[in-house]
Amino acid sequence: MTALLSLLTGGNGLIAGLVAVLIAVGGAWLKGRSMGANSERNKQIKRDAEAMSEAQKIEQQVAGNDPDANRKELSKWSR
Repeated sequence: MTALLSLLTGGNGLIAGLVAVLIAVGGAWLKGRSMGANSERNKQIKRDAEAMSEAQKIEQQVAGNDPDANRKELSKWSR
């Protein structure tokens, strides 16, 4: 046990330096992964908002028309 502890603290600290580098690389990887997830989440929120506004435009165009006018208006949106 003493030999293992002396590797961490003794000499030139090679093991401690390697552990510190590994921790830094791991932290950078986790931060990049988190930022990527946030970016994708923001893109999805923006797309959902655009789709909702498009649906509201359709509803506003159709509101107040008679059924035949509604069918004509909705026919361009159906597949």
